[in-house]
Amino acid sequence: MKRPWTVQILLPLVMLILLAVSCDRILRNLRSNPDDGAVPTATDNSPPAGETTTDNNPSPDSPSPDSSGTDLVNSDAGIQITLPASWAEDNRLHDSAELQAADATNELFMIVVAEDSPALMRFGLPENAERYRALLKDQLASYEGENPTEVAFINDHFASQYEIRGSLADGVGVVYLHTTVVTQQRYYQIVVWASPEQYEAYRSELQTITETFQEIGS
Repeated sequence: MKRPWTVQILLPLVMLILLAVSCDRILRNLRSNPDDGAVPTATDNSPPAGETTTDNNPSPDSPSPDSSGTDLVNSDAGIQITLPASWAEDNRLHDSAELQAADATNELFMIVVAEDSPALMRFGLPENAERYRALLKDQLASYEGENPTEVAFINDHFASQYEIRGSLADGVGVVYLHTTVVTQQRYYQIVVWASPEQYEAYRSELQTITETFQEIGS
């Protein structure tokens, strides 16, 4: 896996996270790496106790990318997503994500960020989703465009989904599949990404992973 490429791809997500986490969490991230503003990396890849776990027996009500899918669960946030066998939790992607995982071999990446700020409730799903995407697009060195998909629901919750294409400062291309989901509890951003070539090859898999996202418990 080309870790430098991974870090570069993550840089636009810094601004995306600003609307998706509380101020104190952002300040902790910035202080941990004040010189270059890069996304902080965890020194310990093990999930905190009681937060994120994996389950090799997905719940029967959730779709699975393949027969050997694994549920990645954050019990504190009350959410889970189902991953194919080639994927694994990767806590190095960003400290503030509730769920994060990667297929290291194929350089595919995913994070889920939750937000329950009362300020969001002043706007609807289209407005909030547009604001999230705008933050991401503004950080690209070259923005090529965005296209909506046909996805309007994720597990019976209203959703807005777009493909965002562009490139970074050094010309590295990237495609984000950005999904905003609203539930009775909060807003979620599900972001999966890859190089343009890998995105085209694994588009169906990335879409399937996104569609397995669900809240658990009550």
